[in-house]
Amino acid sequence: MTDRESNPLDYYDDVRPLLRHIRIMHRFFDEVVDEEPYRKFHPELYGAFIDILTQELAPHALTLALAITELEDAFPEIANALEES
Repeated sequence: MTDRESNPLDYYDDVRPLLRHIRIMHRFFDEVVDEEPYRKFHPELYGAFIDILTQELAPHALTLALAITELEDAFPEIANALEES
C-alpha cells in the first residue's frame, strides 16, 4: 500500500493552492459583475480567464481528477448530493 492509498486526502492537499486561486478569481468576477462600468466587459474578461485557467491547470488535470475522486470516496455524501441535484 502506498502513502497515497493510506491517506485519501493527499491529492486534495496537493491541489488546494490551485483551488484557492480559482476561488480568488471567482470573487474578482463577482465584483466585476456588480460594478456597472465593468459589467459590459465581463464576458470577454471571463473568457480570457477561462482560457488562462485551462492552460494553467492542464498540467495538473490528473492530480485534480484524483483529488476529486478521493474526496468522493472519502466522503460519499459529496457524490450522493451531486447525483440528487
